[in-house]
Amino acid sequence: MSAAGTDRPSGTSAPERTPLSEHVADAVALLAAVRRTERIRVGHEAVGRVSAADRRAAVDVPGHDNSQMDGYAVATADLGERAGTAGAPAAGLTMPLGPTIAAGDPPADHRPGTAAPIMTGAPIPRGADAVIPVEESEAGRFAGEQHGAPAHTVTLRPATTEPGRYVRRRGSDTHHGDVILREGQVLTPARIAHLAACGVTDVEVIAPVRTIVLSTGSEVTAAPADPAAPTAPDAAGSAATHLPDGATFDANGPGLAAALTAAGAQVVHVGSVPDDAEQLLATLRHLVTTHDAELIVTSGGVSMGAFEVVRHAASRSGVTLTFTSVAMQPGGPQGIGTLDLPAEEHGAPGQHVTPGQHDAADHRVAWLAFPGNPVSALLSCELIARPALGAPDRLRLRLPVQLDADEPSPPALAQYRRARVLPSGQVRLAGGPSSHLIGGLAQADALVLVPVGTDTLRDGDLVETILLPGGER
Repeated sequence: MSAAGTDRPSGTSAPERTPLSEHVADAVALLAAVRRTERIRVGHEAVGRVSAADRRAAVDVPGHDNSQMDGYAVATADLGERAGTAGAPAAGLTMPLGPTIAAGDPPADHRPGTAAPIMTGAPIPRGADAVIPVEESEAGRFAGEQHGAPAHTVTLRPATTEPGRYVRRRGSDTHHGDVILREGQVLTPARIAHLAACGVTDVEVIAPVRTIVLSTGSEVTAAPADPAAPTAPDAAGSAATHLPDGATFDANGPGLAAALTAAGAQVVHVGSVPDDAEQLLATLRHLVTTHDAELIVTSGGVSMGAFEVVRHAASRSGVTLTFTSVAMQPGGPQGIGTLDLPAEEHGAPGQHVTPGQHDAADHRVAWLAFPGNPVSALLSCELIARPALGAPDRLRLRLPVQLDADEPSPPALAQYRRARVLPSGQVRLAGGPSSHLIGGLAQADALVLVPVGTDTLRDGDLVETILLPGGER
């Protein structure tokens, strides 16, 4: 990577930009007021949730010494020097059979001098210290009869006779009191299984934040909702859907709703509004009241154009929004703040609130305002909303980048390029840097961070790589 020079022509200055880390800290602080925890049962419905507290094992795992194999429980002192080698099988040792032990039986005492048939997972009898696999018996299987009569003995040919062979010791996986789930960890299927094995029946997790997602812009329209609606084939032979002239289908609503859901939010409404500040606020107040929402996420209307509806709404009563340019690309223009609803607007059904007495009881809703280009909106959600919601950090690696030619980067900004991780361990950029190229992000399974101060990315440069879902080929 090539570092940019610091000299600047006389009379010029760089625009003041907010470091991404500072803006993320502001978003985390904003949502701290609405982030809650809840206790849920350990089971399949817990998958994907994020732990809000450490959890310890309630029991040892395994809970008792048990057999790793189907075989015969023995005391190795009774075997003598009976072990064989690869080239010389052990001499047979015929021993009386002890009682058969099945998984689930309570632990019992071993009868000295006997070989007790034991099944996988069954408790090792007290006094026994090894299991001889059934394959190392003369018959190679559990024999129910010998010469037409019930079997009373077994002939063993053990490959080795050391104590502890095929014995799974109590607590060899997990000890009672071990921390088995840490705060901030995602409940994966394996972690859920571990919790269940350790006798843990419930866990404290981050509660989902009830979230409204609104796309802004008079040009935004939803795709047809009826998949059975008749369509005519286009020139490529695909079914054609009519898009009005000058309009664009809403990508941000579905995309942000999916990203927020993946980050742990409960999306209660997805929609769009035109470039009308009064309609935007009326819609938000209605939706907040209807859904008891705790977070608003909008896209669009935060830049420097003539129809920036979120900026226009910021001057209205009850809206507190701060706008900044974050030192990142895409996604620089950002807004953050709150929407206040008087208590008489947000009161519970049937609740009487005296007019003029609502100030102390106003309902304050957090508001994150993202830019409108789809890549900017989704990257804003990834880099700002995810940590604010308490979602776990993505895995980051330093990988060499594979390029066909040098790639320029704005030195004043941290640039996040869409990329794919290659089987070779390199990472390759996917599509260009423009914020409207959603197809490149759809193909990406990583983001490459080109740090502030870098003006050129070159083939072979080691780059910080943020791994995203979608790595399947």
